[in-house]
Amino acid sequence: MIAQGIAQGSVALLSACATGGATRAPKASTSANDTFWTDRLPQLMEYASVPGVAVAMVEGGAVAWARGFGVRAAGGSDPVAEDTVFEAASLGKPVFAYAVLRMRDEGLIDLDRPLGAYLPAPYLPDEPKAAAITARHVLSHSSGFRNWRNGPTDRLTVDFTPGERFSYSGEGYFYLQRVVEQVAGRAFPRYVRERVLEPLGMRSSSYVWLPELDARMAAPHSSRGQPRESFHARLAKRMAAQAPAERVDTAAGARVPLLDWRYDEVAAMMPKADPNLPVLPNYMIPNAAGSLLTTAGDYARFVTHVVDGGARGATDLAEGTRREMLSPQIRLNSALAWGLGWGLEREGGAGAPTSFWHWGDNGNYKDFVLGDAAARRAVAIFTNGAGGLKVAERIVNHVTGREHPAFVWV
Repeated sequence: MIAQGIAQGSVALLSACATGGATRAPKASTSANDTFWTDRLPQLMEYASVPGVAVAMVEGGAVAWARGFGVRAAGGSDPVAEDTVFEAASLGKPVFAYAVLRMRDEGLIDLDRPLGAYLPAPYLPDEPKAAAITARHVLSHSSGFRNWRNGPTDRLTVDFTPGERFSYSGEGYFYLQRVVEQVAGRAFPRYVRERVLEPLGMRSSSYVWLPELDARMAAPHSSRGQPRESFHARLAKRMAAQAPAERVDTAAGARVPLLDWRYDEVAAMMPKADPNLPVLPNYMIPNAAGSLLTTAGDYARFVTHVVDGGARGATDLAEGTRREMLSPQIRLNSALAWGLGWGLEREGGAGAPTSFWHWGDNGNYKDFVLGDAAARRAVAIFTNGAGGLKVAERIVNHVTGREHPAFVWV
């Protein structure tokens, strides 16, 4: 769960807590040669029990550098590198939003048309307010859905009129995922791979586990630095092993890859893969809201298309759409708002947004991305430890030279 309030003046409060009452901003530095990376970062990782961190910087709308620190698994010697694979968790939401906005540019979906119009049957027939939910509501977290259902008796409800206020919701993203599959006519992970990941050069990224990524995956670690098993990889491997006969391509003599499994097939397979898990979106893979696997370098390549105002080809958003993605759709408080897939931050709580951001939290993986579209600059951080956001905050503060209310809110 995430906190949904922030007191005015939170930036000053954060500064006072960090410095004993005196406001002291760090000196901004995005250089790969800064001694922060060799001297200070290893200390921070030790303090937070985070074995590995990957960082990528975007400068001038291009990836300036990407590198890894520490190891993929505690007690091991395999180093984290630019191409080490992490669970991106909720950092999959902005990538999915980009895919939806590409559909919008192509005339395949209307952000303000009720999503139910795209499905053969109502998603929640007993919830009248659900009929009004649009893609814009989902991408700005104003659908009225809660974040997730966690038990088999939990009922999905629409808690307020869509568009009325902010309420962070993975359930909303999963609903839109179902619509994307219907409109695209194929499995969601395959569609996003073809239309976004591969064209943008994200060749080590996928919303579902792939065998070729396994050897480069960073292991997740508890708050005390103990290695754990990736939930995503474990469940996906079990599902692949349980593939029914009808999901075997007889001509090729092999099982159809998980990339091509649609919702109904995944829902039918889950009880066989793990009978202890409820068949609910929060536990399902692929999942637009939280199952992206990626690398720091791949994600930075994606961010270059978010900060760059000049379309470079058919894979880029129309400029008006890109600007809309980074424009406030719903207000959270005096400092923060939400756009279409991204959180937005106003420095000092006044004026237009100066930064876009998002975080990822799959328990023992913690990630954070912050960018400045006007400056065409961004930083992407991936960690393999439960304490990773503490490290990410110090990195962001270092490279930007200021503290950010987003970290107080998360």
